Amino acid sequence: MKKIFLILFILIVSILAYFYFFYRNESLISLLETTEEEEFYIDNYSIFGQHLNISGCIDEVIDNDLSLVLKNEEEDIVLGGNFYKNENRTCFKISDKINDGIFLDDLKIGSYLLLVRENDNENLKYYTLQNKTKYENLEYYTVTRNDKNNKINIIFDISKEKNYVEFKIEEEKLKDDVYDIVIDPGHGGKDVGSSGTLDGTTYYESDLTLDIALSLKEKLERLGLKVKLTREDDTYLEPYGDGGRALLPNYYKSKYSISLHLNSAYGNMNYGGVEVYTPNDINYDFSIILANNVAEIVGYSKKGTDKISNGVYYTYFTKQDIENSNSEMLEKNMKPYDIKENSPYMYMIREVGGINTGAYIDGRNDYYGLNNYYNSNITAEPYLIEMAYINYNKDLNKLIKDKEDFAEAICDSISEYLNIS
Repeated sequence: MKKIFLILFILIVSILAYFYFFYRNESLISLLETTEEEEFYIDNYSIFGQHLNISGCIDEVIDNDLSLVLKNEEEDIVLGGNFYKNENRTCFKISDKINDGIFLDDLKIGSYLLLVRENDNENLKYYTLQNKTKYENLEYYTVTRNDKNNKINIIFDISKEKNYVEFKIEEEKLKDDVYDIVIDPGHGGKDVGSSGTLDGTTYYESDLTLDIALSLKEKLERLGLKVKLTREDDTYLEPYGDGGRALLPNYYKSKYSISLHLNSAYGNMNYGGVEVYTPNDINYDFSIILANNVAEIVGYSKKGTDKISNGVYYTYFTKQDIENSNSEMLEKNMKPYDIKENSPYMYMIREVGGINTGAYIDGRNDYYGLNNYYNSNITAEPYLIEMAYINYNKDLNKLIKDKEDFAEAICDSISEYLNIS
């Protein structure tokens, strides 16, 4: 009898859910009848970390106030957008920064149409958007907060010959293979990285980064975050291909990727300090927080090249770097890659960031393999932290005796930036 009641209960809930979502969908479709005949078109969109960036145009000049909105029958959620005139078109973009834009984790549960709203002398007009990119639907999970997550489906569709973009937002726990953050302990196995010697004992970068990563994972999990390490022991990982360390942050659909390393330089070092390496065209708030917190342990690096601010750096491909790379590839009878000038030099930033950071490992050369996400428009937001100089004795001493401090500093930075405690 209990089994029959359980089956009936599940059946009733399923029927109610079907009618609820059917009604919601029908109500959104009915909104299309109130939109203008002309459409804006989307020429670029991507999710980088927790932010959606989108841009597009319409082939006419509109002089009234415009804004991008999420709309259903109950409300308009104003997303903003920078609208401007470009010859005989009206265009928009959300942000010039790849890690700014629409903050997805703040969106309310519900189903909405993404529309451009025109305020015409206090009369509101709405325009649908047509996707003219090569990218299709996206699925995004919000960062875990209070043991809860939302799943956001961005769906491109057409109804009655009218294109539209739908946002479906519902509460849903992360799947087993989805994580908030991926931590990458640099090097491992046959690749020990840099080394430093103190009091007759030699210490290796691969060991120290792993120790700190394991501690950091534990601290972040206490905050309720779901964290994955690229390696949990002394294992060597290829950069690309199945299980490649540059693929794992996106394989696990993480929002952030943080690669932990230790610096070194030739000769006797007379300074140490932290260096946080970033993607291109970003808001530097998070990287500055990271640099400031780790600098409380070891100070800021005195390195002057590629410096953005104290402890924050951006290393990129120059024209000469690209020419050198092309020559080297040709000498090895390989096909040169399509490297973009000023794109990130470090592969754990460039290749993790997909189209936003100029990833280029597309499988054309078997020797280097394939980054399955080189052309992806939904990626983790990647950073690489050179936490200290392993061959500067003062820094090495802190790395040996105060490992927990480094993990704590990075954890505090993530907690502050994500506003999670």
